[in-house]
Amino acid sequence: MIEVRGTYFDGISSEAHEATLHCVGELLTIRGAFGPLIHAVPLSRCDLDPPVGKTSRSIRFPGGAVFETADCDSLILIERSAGKNRMMRIVHSLELRWKTVAVSLAGIVLFVWLFHTYAIPILAKKIAFALPPQVTEEVSSQTMRALDYHLLKPSELTAEKTAGIRKDFSALLDDVDRAHFIYRLEFRRSPVMGPNAFALPSGTVVMTDELVNLSENEAEIRGILLHEIAHVKERHALRSVVQNAGIFLVIAALAGDLSGISSAAASLPTIVAHAGYSRTFEREADRFAALYFIRRGWSVKPMQDILGRMAKNVPRIPGEAVLSTHLATEERIRELGALAETNR
Repeated sequence: MIEVRGTYFDGISSEAHEATLHCVGELLTIRGAFGPLIHAVPLSRCDLDPPVGKTSRSIRFPGGAVFETADCDSLILIERSAGKNRMMRIVHSLELRWKTVAVSLAGIVLFVWLFHTYAIPILAKKIAFALPPQVTEEVSSQTMRALDYHLLKPSELTAEKTAGIRKDFSALLDDVDRAHFIYRLEFRRSPVMGPNAFALPSGTVVMTDELVNLSENEAEIRGILLHEIAHVKERHALRSVVQNAGIFLVIAALAGDLSGISSAAASLPTIVAHAGYSRTFEREADRFAALYFIRRGWSVKPMQDILGRMAKNVPRIPGEAVLSTHLATEERIRELGALAETNR
């Protein structure tokens, strides 16, 4: 027999009675100071409130009567005998063991971090490479329209200057990636963006007049073009959009709903013009361009030189910097040098 002391309410009035509950097998009986208040009610017909921390608990009887008690341990014994609230008893036991709760929370935080750091980028890559051409074209068109409206102006470079760069661009594509995209090289002037270049998912590469004028030789321009071609080949822009949008867009895209991609792509102008790509993506693009130079026996110094000059000439926009999330320029220059040393 299990005996529990508590307070009884008859369900009719608000008057409280000190009482004792007795549990014998499957039967519950409540006795007050002057005799039985409830006699031999099957436990199966009663409801036991689930445990919450160390607060008082209640047993609810047919007809509205309630028995409340602070003796939670005794009620747990009654629950076990009846097989009630199994899951809540587990939760309750965790609540009373703060170390277990702390470890559980740490495990949840670790899982979320691992999922965000590793799983989402992997899934985003699969999604970006699986998107049909019409999606990349739509995303690129709306991005270019937004940039032309807000940040870009018509180029003032001479036809002779742009023709020479386009010729180099075409030659590079013949070597590295002519088949997968319809590449186009566009020139724009942008006092806001300054010396810069960016690639859109469809294969359009945009280079500013300021960057062309800042370069001192054709090798520097080739390094920039190869870097942007790498962004296109690796779908860095689309992968950034999907990763930034988070798990809900990833799940929707994996389920075949691509409508969210176009909506999320509204952030692409900011990514390509102001925020920049992630460190991983910038590193991949630098490596692609550097290895092309190395395979042909060229020095990577022109790539290092133009990077250093760009960093010194980027306009500062209040509240943000155009290359704010790129690898630190010094670090990128060092990595290019280290890559050349290891591939001699």
